[in-house]
Amino acid sequence: MSAPIILRQRSGPIITVIVWAFLAFLLGDALLRGAWETVGRFGPGLVLIGWVAFAVLWRPALVVGTDEVEVRELLRTTSVPYTRIRDIRLGSVVTIETASADGATRTIRPWNAPGLPRRKIDSGLTGGTRPESPDNHPAFELLRRWEQTLADAPGTAVRNGLSADAEDVRTRWSLGVIGVTLVLVLLVAIGFI
Repeated sequence: MSAPIILRQRSGPIITVIVWAFLAFLLGDALLRGAWETVGRFGPGLVLIGWVAFAVLWRPALVVGTDEVEVRELLRTTSVPYTRIRDIRLGSVVTIETASADGATRTIRPWNAPGLPRRKIDSGLTGGTRPESPDNHPAFELLRRWEQTLADAPGTAVRNGLSADAEDVRTRWSLGVIGVTLVLVLLVAIGFI
């Protein structure tokens, strides 16, 4: 099919870069002044703030692949094959209903995935703005790829009954994020002792 599409709020990367620029300015100022004690004491804290901004605002996403959708959240990642999706609802929040091989159902609401835009009202004074067409919204690609999977292999789709051949929904901890966060917290704690 085509390459994976990464869906996240548009403001997340922008805010993260602004936070990084501000933190780099603070750290750079301390380095230029030769305040090594300040860099040693507050540097790890500034790096921790930058890391948290990345982990909270930039990293969480909905990765729409050719065979599955991956829901990246703060501390864990859930991979859902299209054949295990029962329903997808696009509204202000993207909602994915899944069914596992044992028949258990689960509802996943990705934290940082962009939902459909709200309607904007034309005030008449400025000419107003029109919302992005829902059919052209990036989240619609998730729905399109799932529906294509249903059309290509109707016998393996959950809607038509569970298939033993289909992969199951997998959830795994984001050990890298957890590890880096713990190391930075430890460095900050040591810096204030």
